[in-house]
Amino acid sequence: MKRARTAALMATVLMIVLAGCSSSTPAATPLPYQHSGPDTVGVTTLDLGSAGPVFGERLATVYYPADPSTVAGHARFSYTEASTLPAALQGIVPAKYNTTTTVDAYSDPPASTKGPFPIVLFSHGYGGERLYYSTLLTGIASWGYVVVSADYLERGLAAQTLGSKVTSTPAMDTAIMQSSLNAVEQASAAPTSVLHSVADAHRVAAVGHSAGGETAFDALGNPQVTTAIGWAPVAPAGTPSKKPVMLIGAEGDQVVPPATVRKTYNSFPGPKALVEISGEGHNTYTDICVGIRSGGGLISYAVASHLITPSLAKLGINGCQKSDLPPQRFWPIVQFYTVVQLKNQFDGDTGATIPTPAPGQFPGFTVTVRQSS
Repeated sequence: MKRARTAALMATVLMIVLAGCSSSTPAATPLPYQHSGPDTVGVTTLDLGSAGPVFGERLATVYYPADPSTVAGHARFSYTEASTLPAALQGIVPAKYNTTTTVDAYSDPPASTKGPFPIVLFSHGYGGERLYYSTLLTGIASWGYVVVSADYLERGLAAQTLGSKVTSTPAMDTAIMQSSLNAVEQASAAPTSVLHSVADAHRVAAVGHSAGGETAFDALGNPQVTTAIGWAPVAPAGTPSKKPVMLIGAEGDQVVPPATVRKTYNSFPGPKALVEISGEGHNTYTDICVGIRSGGGLISYAVASHLITPSLAKLGINGCQKSDLPPQRFWPIVQFYTVVQLKNQFDGDTGATIPTPAPGQFPGFTVTVRQSS
């Protein structure tokens, strides 16, 4: 009995001690970056000049913190998959395949007066388009960033459809990203622009998907660009930079598989972080993945019309089949880690530890994080 009373007393003391420790050092609150941020988002378009007679004007879509008191009179932002194609091609896409995407943003409201905000330059993947990532780019902008997504037409969807002989080069892609930075700086300086005073040219990051990852990493050669983030990224064209980078990959990616992403990660001297996500695939980062899952979208049209080979179609739908988890559950992971990297570089500790997910933070997924300084 004495032994039992002693054990009970020790247990009570231990509980009191643990309770005291808990009250003095509360558990860290999970970061909310996978959700929409505090800023209302506006969307506008900038003209980057002519891309030649085949492609026409080169544009950039800008997702930015907007003045919430002004958005009531502005339409929600939406686009169709064909809307970025040349006019001659838009008309031949049947309506059932021309999927519409609407995001939590508004068309052309005045910018927030709480700026200026850091700039994020975005580069789409091979065969992609500037609008196809609007859900993720809107989410990033909602955390206080001006996200500029330019047309890389020479490797975009139109180039593949038209069989264009004009091919992109790393130097060309770098010049396009620079032109998009110049354009948003000029718009931010113009009193008549909806982007007036919104962009901070002293805080610039680059983000890219697939081939756009190469462009983002190459942008680190620009003294203005502080950090780069690659989603299923191709390696940089030149010597890997010593500036901070983050790479995000999915284990089901058949285009840029995990081994390739790890090899690129290992090539950087650091600071660097690698985020590996279970399942999903190469196209899960895009809005068009939703339409593909339901049999819509331009890829489904290309398959039905025998415009692409079965092997190419397989890569195009990688991560977007009904056997995959819905992309709406994958995007929050990509958004979370992208915003973590941006916040660390621009608003916090540049050497901060990249967190592993809290239990249940991303149901259905396993996320592994590696980091080196």
